[in-house]
Amino acid sequence: MNKASLLVAMVAVLSGCQTMGPEKANSGIRSLYSGDNSVLYQVQKQVDSPDQAMLNAGRAYQAGDLDQALFQYLRAIELDPKRYEALVWVGRIHRDRGNTQLAEMAFTEVMDAAPDNIDAVMELGLLKLSVRQQQAAEELLLKAVGMDQQRLGATKNTAGLAVADIKVDSKSPVKLYNGLGVLADLRNDFPLSEAYYRLALQIEPRSVLVQNSLGYSYYLAGQWPESERAYKRGISYEPSYKPIWRNYGLLLARMARYEEAISAFEQVEKRAEASNDVGYICLVEGNLDMAEQFFRSAIEQSPAYYNAAWDNLNRVQQIRKLRELGGSAPVVEPVAAMPESVPAAEPVATISAAVAELPDAAPIAAVPSAVEAGAAPAVVVNTATVP
Repeated sequence: MNKASLLVAMVAVLSGCQTMGPEKANSGIRSLYSGDNSVLYQVQKQVDSPDQAMLNAGRAYQAGDLDQALFQYLRAIELDPKRYEALVWVGRIHRDRGNTQLAEMAFTEVMDAAPDNIDAVMELGLLKLSVRQQQAAEELLLKAVGMDQQRLGATKNTAGLAVADIKVDSKSPVKLYNGLGVLADLRNDFPLSEAYYRLALQIEPRSVLVQNSLGYSYYLAGQWPESERAYKRGISYEPSYKPIWRNYGLLLARMARYEEAISAFEQVEKRAEASNDVGYICLVEGNLDMAEQFFRSAIEQSPAYYNAAWDNLNRVQQIRKLRELGGSAPVVEPVAAMPESVPAAEPVATISAAVAELPDAAPIAAVPSAVEAGAAPAVVVNTATVP
């Protein structure tokens, strides 16, 4: 069984287990290798054209039915083994679900069969970036840049090409250049990250993804007015884009515009959670009185549900006692943090409200290094993420 066949089998088993009850899932697994009798093939055999399978898969993906999208993309691969676009999409879906191994398997299979497939190279690079493998990510993303430059007619070796010499057009992958910007941000090279984001905006001038990344880059660099302008532009382009509201809320809270921060967070979470997140930011900055006010507000809004606010309020009181005794708050790991598969710029503390965006991936959550070390105790935060 080659990699593609193994991937199809693994995807079918995993998807079946997620969408069926135990009895049906076991039946699907038992019949996996018995052709037309399997549940998977009962669905797939309704389509006999790879183009129709791709169309159905795209519609299912847009509707949020990822299991059906997987089935249809795999059906397209079955009908046309060289339909590499379908296998790239299988990898994307698994990356979105956190199935890193299956995602990497899919992208690698495409690269082995079609080394010039820029989407597979780019997506594997972004996957490496999301699991903090920065060197591998850089090599793959720059390789994809070289492929894009060759498409645009570059005749010389593009290795080591300066950003200022990179050319893009409407067919260039916006996620590629946005990803290189994120990588530069993780290395605190803000001029380089801005240059990559500017290239991405040449490709797609009204990209909320890039405006969110650019805004977060400005935020990390301490350029808060520029950060706010970028967030506002992004929100005007796509008001329903949740990650940008989270980042905007974090910025507003850091600027002590607390009620505006609450309103921003309320675009993506309940008010009790928003109050807790603003309280957490106040706590990280050492503003215990404001932190206590917001934690108590969160408790009043949801006393039975929001236990996190109680835990955070207790920590405020612990820090006060330490200060009264002449001590300082110990440096400890946060109780709740973003998944380890998400890259972060080695933050002092972690908060769900900060979402520097990797394309189509889980959000980054970080409190910038400007926050004093030791100011962040073990604080419970809302860990809900954006798909």
